[in-house]
Amino acid sequence: MDKEINQNENIIETTNLSKRFGKHNELIAVDSLNLDVKNGEVFGFVGPNGAGKTTTMKMLIGLLEPTGGSGKVAGFDIVKQVIRIRETTGVLPEPAGYYDNLTARQNLRFYAKLYDIDEKTREKRIVDLLELVGLSRAIDQRIGGFSTGMRKRFGLAQALINEPGILFLDEPTSGIDPLGAQMMRDLIKKLSKENGVTVFLSSHSMAEVEEICDRIGVIARGKLLAVGTVEELRDKVREKEGVRYSLEVQDLPMQRVIEGLKGVKGMRSAESINGHISLLADMGTRIEIAVAVKRMGGAISRFEEEKMNLQRVFLRLIEAV
Repeated sequence: MDKEINQNENIIETTNLSKRFGKHNELIAVDSLNLDVKNGEVFGFVGPNGAGKTTTMKMLIGLLEPTGGSGKVAGFDIVKQVIRIRETTGVLPEPAGYYDNLTARQNLRFYAKLYDIDEKTREKRIVDLLELVGLSRAIDQRIGGFSTGMRKRFGLAQALINEPGILFLDEPTSGIDPLGAQMMRDLIKKLSKENGVTVFLSSHSMAEVEEICDRIGVIARGKLLAVGTVEELRDKVREKEGVRYSLEVQDLPMQRVIEGLKGVKGMRSAESINGHISLLADMGTRIEIAVAVKRMGGAISRFEEEKMNLQRVFLRLIEAV
């Protein structure tokens, strides 16, 4: 009997999940990973090369047995119930291998037979999936003649052949041109929002992760550093490093404003840069700064936070590791 998982429940869970390699288990690839992914969300898993992303993914889909800890995918144990996990998941690995001498239709037919999908359902699903990923015209073309982008899109179709509730995608847009990459991102968002598919995605493209992921986990040297939305990860960096603002004030000399703001609680620095005042302050000091300017007799004409994109947030989080 299949396990039913509600929308707000965790569909992926790990507890102290660890993987070591080497004769004496001296090489730590994943170190006591505690992670949860909600049903139906797009979860981004990011980190530098060698951080443990692919190793984690392989343990979750049953290709590697953990050295320690435990994990569940769709309620199934990642060691004891690997077959059940494979029945309910789809995987796009990096790199992905297909039968290059077979056509797209023949490849998908082969994968469908592995899941014992009946012929009528199978043949319709093959046509529908290749249409979904924009490969209808290439349905009877050999995979060996596919471009990198076409192979990636075909890989997504192959991962969906068993109508999985969970997709594991390892670098789904690497090597694809910008137009093809955007198409893949749109497909991933559609699968999540319209079909309720949970997506566990590993990517080196921070812009991609920022665009499509509901939450993000940052891993480095096998350790999970932070988990949250982009804004929550920004806050983690803000708490440590402060918030940088760009300020312009009328009716007062710039140096007068800078000197006056140095007394504001939580102010870390204030300096003149390219005709505006650059401020570095603790989180939550914006109102105090505005009040201080008003007391000095100035009128604020511009007061903006210099927001960090995910790339900058990511670099700040991992630089201390």
